[in-house]
Amino acid sequence: MNDLPGVLTNQWIFSLAVAAVLLGVSELGYRIGLRLFTAKDEARRSQISGVQGAVLGLLGLLVGFTFSMALSRYEQRRDLVLKEANAIGTTWLRAGLLPEAYRAPVKDLLRRFVDVRVETQKVAEDPARLAEGLRKSAEIENALWQHAEAAAKVAPTPITATFIVTLNEMIDTDAERLSAGRNIIPSGVWLLLLVVAGCGCLISACGSGAQGVRSGLTDVFLPLLISVVIMLVFDLTHPHQGFISISQQPLIDLKESLK
Repeated sequence: MNDLPGVLTNQWIFSLAVAAVLLGVSELGYRIGLRLFTAKDEARRSQISGVQGAVLGLLGLLVGFTFSMALSRYEQRRDLVLKEANAIGTTWLRAGLLPEAYRAPVKDLLRRFVDVRVETQKVAEDPARLAEGLRKSAEIENALWQHAEAAAKVAPTPITATFIVTLNEMIDTDAERLSAGRNIIPSGVWLLLLVVAGCGCLISACGSGAQGVRSGLTDVFLPLLISVVIMLVFDLTHPHQGFISISQQPLIDLKESLK
């Protein structure tokens, strides 16, 4: 999978690890710069500011690029919630046009499907419970499709065909949501971002050390600020773990209406 290593899939472990590494790199950079100050190495000291500007500029571009990737994935997942709710609702309405023998079973299955979808999203951070929820969803979809096939044989009419079309859209949307949930930022992008962030903190702290002055802005504030931004990007790509979440309100509203 194109995912982070297992120990880094938890947002808080990831954020604390990033902050600790960047603070450590800043301290290392300060000590390197202090040696240049002590040795009065003017040639190398004069190069630091130019390199610092280039590295921080590159870091800004990478953060913007990564944030854009995370935001697009978040918006896709959010939009698919509404799309799925609309597809289920339309399928429910058209189920009322099926032959009498299939109306009640199909509507009961649709109620169960909405319940499973809502409950599954609540436990999405638990892989085992998520897999169980997806298994139940697949079973209900198979049962619905069997009813659709049977109804098509009994009443092969355009009305039955419209029900099958919306049911197919509902199943496709479920697959789209599953695919969107797995579509995370590649680990190579994370690695590049962290490397450039570390270099930015190193060079900035090195500049402070080369001037013989310990600066809280470069030694502490900059690493922590970068860590917060990276945590926000991580939160957008893992919306079930942190402060940012994808509202399931369309499905919740649909659940209430189906009662």
